[in-house]
Amino acid sequence: MKTKKYCFILVVFAGILCVPVLGEVELPLPGTLLGQPNPALAGIEQLYVVILLPDAEPNKDGLVWKNLKAVVESRISQTGIKIAQAIQHEHILRSLDIPELRIDINMLKLVESQQYVFHVQTSLAKKVHLTKDSSQCIKADVWKTEPTMQAVSVQSMPTAVTSVVLEQVDAFIHAYLAANPPNKRPSDANDISIVPKEQVKPVAKSTPAEYKYVASKNSEVFHKPECSSAKRIKPENLIGYSSRDEAINTGKRPCRRCNP
Repeated sequence: MKTKKYCFILVVFAGILCVPVLGEVELPLPGTLLGQPNPALAGIEQLYVVILLPDAEPNKDGLVWKNLKAVVESRISQTGIKIAQAIQHEHILRSLDIPELRIDINMLKLVESQQYVFHVQTSLAKKVHLTKDSSQCIKADVWKTEPTMQAVSVQSMPTAVTSVVLEQVDAFIHAYLAANPPNKRPSDANDISIVPKEQVKPVAKSTPAEYKYVASKNSEVFHKPECSSAKRIKPENLIGYSSRDEAINTGKRPCRRCNP
């Protein structure tokens, strides 16, 4: 009976997340092919990092939003993108001219089974002109990942959510670098009137040697890249960190063998 109840909750939760938002308009760009560099990502020099918080309150279960945002900002800063700070007012004010990397996280806690069901999707919103004379403009999604939905135990939730978020952030970084190659000055895409909305899958993980510290998304331990345990991590489960503090802030603990 309980199993049927939980299945019903999952179906309802998935249905809510899959309902399209009213008023959302597809903006195709003729001649643009999926898999090609997205012109809307060219020329971005700074952006806001916005974590859209869920109605559930997982802080007490080990996920600290402030730490998660700091890790995301640190990873993006390594690409040369400046992290913009919103004006703190009665309402947080963000400039329409600065793009936003939005990490939308929805969570449902199943108290009786001590589980979380979470849904994560990351998108890049940018100013889009609705008319040729630029008199009307809004912030609209010009890039987004495919959504990820998982059910995990309460104990595993912080690590699982952090891993999924970083996978999607890495996908954005991959798309950004493709649109802004180092040997070519990127063009500014702020003035385009129509931009594509593109589905991008998270990129495959790199080898351990490319990171200062590594971990498996299924483990609570992080290692030095040369550690024998690190070399056994499957590529699809590999998570990289640029610093020891970054790994610790995601809930990982140091390996006793390599003592990172």
